[in-house]
Amino acid sequence: MFKLLHTSDWHLGKELLGESTIEVSRAMLEWLLGVCKERAVDGLVVAGDVFDVSTPSNQAQKIYYGFLARVQRTGCRHVVITPGNHDSANFLRAPAEMLSQRGIIVSGPDPESEAVVLCDAAGRPELGVAAVPFLRESDMRASVEEITEGERWALYGRGVAAHYSRVRAALERKMGESSAPRIATGHFFATGAAVTPDPDTGEAPVTVGTLGAVPVSVAGGDWDYVCLGHIHRPQKVGGDAVRYCGSPYPLSFREVDNSSQVVLVTLRGHGEPPEIEPIPVPRFQPMVRLEGDADALRAALDRVSREQPGAWVEANYTGVSEQLELNEELGSLAGRLGVRLLAVRNQLAFRKALEATADAVSLHDFTPEQVFLQFLKDAHADEASTRRMLGTFREAAALVEADRAARRASSRDDGPAQPQPKESK
Repeated sequence: MFKLLHTSDWHLGKELLGESTIEVSRAMLEWLLGVCKERAVDGLVVAGDVFDVSTPSNQAQKIYYGFLARVQRTGCRHVVITPGNHDSANFLRAPAEMLSQRGIIVSGPDPESEAVVLCDAAGRPELGVAAVPFLRESDMRASVEEITEGERWALYGRGVAAHYSRVRAALERKMGESSAPRIATGHFFATGAAVTPDPDTGEAPVTVGTLGAVPVSVAGGDWDYVCLGHIHRPQKVGGDAVRYCGSPYPLSFREVDNSSQVVLVTLRGHGEPPEIEPIPVPRFQPMVRLEGDADALRAALDRVSREQPGAWVEANYTGVSEQLELNEELGSLAGRLGVRLLAVRNQLAFRKALEATADAVSLHDFTPEQVFLQFLKDAHADEASTRRMLGTFREAAALVEADRAARRASSRDDGPAQPQPKESK
């Protein structure tokens, strides 16, 4: 019997509307250590997105390595970590040789290395793991010119399936005749997965991160359990033993209504159905998304301050009058009430800004940053908020441009037989 704990999407070091989540992450990791000890966990799998950015802060690294230094004291003998799309695989793998001496495996960078066999003290295999990280579209050679989005992700899916097939072959070779269970990891958007919809439009995105959906069958069959990451909402996909565990805490206000969990999986022999137990994760930091006109928001802030002291709040103003001083008024009220108002979203100002821009000139006459600045001006954002949001906008724009540059470079490296992809807008 092997007790496996499945978790993913920690996003250590994330800032939420300018607020550090480091203490939330610290509390979550302390709780996770307790679960490993109390439930006698043999192995822990982190299915991608350990960090929120590729170059995490010193604080984020400190709590990560602090956790790894203590996890074996709980009795957990094995840890398998796979890089996600937010991670730098090279950064995570840099100390891999040292970590492996403590039973901590960081997977990759090739199918042979991703075929991981966890052994008991006598050297007998007790779990085989296809520890597959996030697979970039460019690495799967899926980008070609003049194809539809559906064809694009079908090509990507075939590349991912071929990769899993190679990992499975390497794993079976290493496992030999062992009857120990086999599991796989994955960090992708599976077809049919429920994605948190946009809170304003109610629409679910067709891509998550930079990925479109691919069938969960790309991971292959005959696995005793599949640990998925990338989608933050916990759920089964295509079977009871194929699951997203979700993020252990909300990573945006659109996720505040999602449940948070890790999944305890008790595995026996290969081919035997596992016992699966979702374990709810406590909410370490109260988060509330409020909506309504000015009076409704004032009343809601008062209620939240009594029911959830210290909560982080996003207020979505849906009234019909402009309320030019609403940001400052609600911020002052929240401060007096002891809650932290992180953002006020003004739907009326947003609509008017779009209408004014559309009536006056074509968007093609402006750079994206100029359009964003005009929106901030029309939304009556204060100077501090403008600086903060503009900084975030520039970071996002830089990431988009870096991704486009990488795609162009990859296409050039492929030579004339691999034409450049069309850039999506």
